[in-house]
Amino acid sequence: MFTEEHKMLCYTIFYFVINFYFVDGSTSCFKNFCHCSKKDNKTSCFSLIFIPKIPEYSFTLQLKSNTFLHLDRNTFHNVTDINIAHLLLRENGILTVANDTFKFLNIMKELEISFEEKLNLSTLETSFCSVNSSIIEELKFENNGWENVPKTLFKNLAGANISTLSLDSNHLSTFDATSIELFHQVKKITCKNNAIEKLFITNGLQTVEELDMTSNQIVQLPNFCFKNNSTAAPKLKKLILNDNAIRSLTYRSFMCLGKLLELKLSNNRIKKIGNDIFLPLTSLKRLAVNYMKLIKLESRAFNCVSLQKLEFIQNDFRFDKYKRFDAKSIFRFLPNLTTLQMTRNYLPKEEHILLKMFSPLKNLQKLTLQKTSLSSLPDNFFQNKPFLHTLMLQGNSISRWNSTLFHNVTSLKKLNFNGNSINLINETSFPESMLASLESLDLSLNPFWCICNHKWFVDYLRTSKLSSKLVNWPGYYQCSFPEKLKRVKLINYMPTDETCSEPDPTNTIIASVLLGAFLVILIGSVTLKCQNNIRNAIYLYHLRRRRQRRSVRSDLPETYEFDVYVVYCADDRKWVHEVLLKRLEDEGLKVCIHFRDFELGEGIVENIERFMNKSWKIVVIMSNNFAKSEWCQWEVNLVQERRRRRGKNAMVLIMLKQINSKHMTSALRTLLYTTPYLSYTKRLGKRLFWTAVISGVNKSYNDPPIAVSYIA
Repeated sequence: MFTEEHKMLCYTIFYFVINFYFVDGSTSCFKNFCHCSKKDNKTSCFSLIFIPKIPEYSFTLQLKSNTFLHLDRNTFHNVTDINIAHLLLRENGILTVANDTFKFLNIMKELEISFEEKLNLSTLETSFCSVNSSIIEELKFENNGWENVPKTLFKNLAGANISTLSLDSNHLSTFDATSIELFHQVKKITCKNNAIEKLFITNGLQTVEELDMTSNQIVQLPNFCFKNNSTAAPKLKKLILNDNAIRSLTYRSFMCLGKLLELKLSNNRIKKIGNDIFLPLTSLKRLAVNYMKLIKLESRAFNCVSLQKLEFIQNDFRFDKYKRFDAKSIFRFLPNLTTLQMTRNYLPKEEHILLKMFSPLKNLQKLTLQKTSLSSLPDNFFQNKPFLHTLMLQGNSISRWNSTLFHNVTSLKKLNFNGNSINLINETSFPESMLASLESLDLSLNPFWCICNHKWFVDYLRTSKLSSKLVNWPGYYQCSFPEKLKRVKLINYMPTDETCSEPDPTNTIIASVLLGAFLVILIGSVTLKCQNNIRNAIYLYHLRRRRQRRSVRSDLPETYEFDVYVVYCADDRKWVHEVLLKRLEDEGLKVCIHFRDFELGEGIVENIERFMNKSWKIVVIMSNNFAKSEWCQWEVNLVQERRRRRGKNAMVLIMLKQINSKHMTSALRTLLYTTPYLSYTKRLGKRLFWTAVISGVNKSYNDPPIAVSYIA
């Protein structure tokens, strides 16, 4: 019969053989199955079914990927004489833990049980009675697939001096602080990467200084105030709520957290930060509001006098949309701010708006404006910033700045212009005193021009110690122009006084291009502004050429009683009666105006047709009022009929006011498309305008047509 004595004998023989072949006598390390580090005072064992003897220096024992289905005090028989302070159990397939398991681990400060999804929690609860509660300080239960934490789980550790509790990467849907009320000194709780939607705040947070709820599904912040307005977390200094589903913040969101020093709210679903949200946080020093698609910041969004560091990174906030924030007050209530990080947002283009934003920050020491679409810096940017020592401007479009920008800047130690659009650095770019005081200057990845204008800079690099301060020098400082020097490192560009005293074809090319661009813009703007007068002048030129070949009529044929019939809208009668009529009659022309020349008793239609036929030319005064009038549109049809019979020169078109597209009729559009018109401004083209009108009335029907635009 196989008795218990036989079992012990077999175990002894097996253990002797294993130790003989696998234990390193000099270190007592179980070769091939354990890694022992005297430097780290740590032993890690794997792929075992028992715990072997380990070196005496092993304060940390990590057991990973072993097969320990049931733990009890005999499991740790070979290490009871070792002063193990940190026991880490990971992926060992543990099912149960006996109530005497940790009995001989008397100085254990840290216990971790992770990746044990089949572990029976009730056995774990009873096993805690064998833990030395006066010594244990840190508990970690991570990646175990727990959906909840029983309120009685830690009852056998009541009064223990636990300082850190980690429940990361489980499947928890709620966090109830009741389960940790038994701990009297817990300072840090982390529940990252769970599915927590609700926090139940009780007396369990009375000693907690740090609470990390990163990567959960929290929609609404809990109330940290009890009914009597006392705080549920009187010692809380750090609250991390990154990567949750928080949608909004209110004035009461952070009430009763007067000791809070650091708050992280990044990657939530908040769209707006209202007024005075952070005002109750009277001790807050650091605030992170990153990776959110914010669309609105109220004027007192950052009303927090104690704040020293603000992270506002990659929110893509449009500071160039002035209805979304108030430039004057956005940082007005941060008098003690020393660090501001604003990477990946859109700053305003207007320099005076930039000055309004940053001028209140008089104690600023570090400013990061990376990838903020900046193309320039205002001259007074460093005014009232005597403590600024770090300025990060990489990834913008800055190409140049005024020579006075860095004058009297003595505090700056680190300046980063990496990846901008800087072509040239000369003696006015930076004062030599500032270059001497800088500890780090990054000008890498800029498109430098290797031309003689850059000679000062490359010479200065060779004669001074500046190159030792340049970040990424010399590899990332290359020429981008001219083409023949493209990708040549700046360190290899060596212009001499002789080569630069010769005419520089590059400068000539640049000057020619700039002059050509200026001329194109000038001609274009003049043409655009004077196009009406140009059109009038072209018409008169053609008219005079034709006068050399044919005669213009000098006498009115007997068949016409009037020289001119005027078609106009009643709303435009003031200009017609006081300006047009007077000018035409001063030229000796006989003008038909319906209000004085139509026959009484006759119908309006008959009068119009009769007097049009009695007139040599028809002058049409067009405007928005004209286009909207049905009578005027009917008269346009008569004008078109006359044009078909007599040709284009039967009329003179005057555009009194430009017609909006919404008022344009098909008849008017056809008339304007087929009859060119000339434009006028009162000042420069006044004389030309009236010359064109009179000539258009007097010319024969064989002369070119004319249309005139009158612009008040």
